[in-house]
Amino acid sequence: WGFSDRRLTLETVNVFNVLQTLDGRVIFPYYDKSGEQVARKTRSVDKKFSVEGDWKQAALFGQNLFSKGGKFLTIVEGEFDAMSAYQMLGGRGCVVSIRNGAQSALSDCKAAYDWIDSFDKVVLCLDNDEPGREATKKIAELFGSKALLFKHRDGFKDASDWLSSRNEREWVDLWWKADQFKPEGIVTISDIKERL
Repeated sequence: WGFSDRRLTLETVNVFNVLQTLDGRVIFPYYDKSGEQVARKTRSVDKKFSVEGDWKQAALFGQNLFSKGGKFLTIVEGEFDAMSAYQMLGGRGCVVSIRNGAQSALSDCKAAYDWIDSFDKVVLCLDNDEPGREATKKIAELFGSKALLFKHRDGFKDASDWLSSRNEREWVDLWWKADQFKPEGIVTISDIKERL
């Protein structure tokens, strides 16, 4: 196992090139848009984070693994969530994480706008808390009808929670059922039919 407490396999951890040191620190590599490793984020045992390298040039976590364009891109709020979502999608989905939690979500997505916008649909699966929901709304407004909103069930905060509690199937089911984002004030044909 890569991270047995999170049910992440070694295979998944190796895809993302994540390392764990003997003292329990976890090192997440960050790459620039051309695929060169430019920075790394270290998570200590007591959940403190530090960053080394050229952080300004660092793209989204995992962005180096997937080429532009494709049917679906999933965006989550943490490195462990990216690996969890990737594993739950059977290693076949494009999954990236924003770099620094909900507060950096919008600026991270603006910086990677062209790359994100090259996908047909963007599934937003940020954390199930107030900052996560607020960030989801802001990103959804950026990508309009391309954005699909993942709805967490109560008791689950993020993709990592779903995997570690052995609820992969339900997560995938909810992923497929993610709602298309509708900007406020815009009425669709189905809305009109419903009212009639």
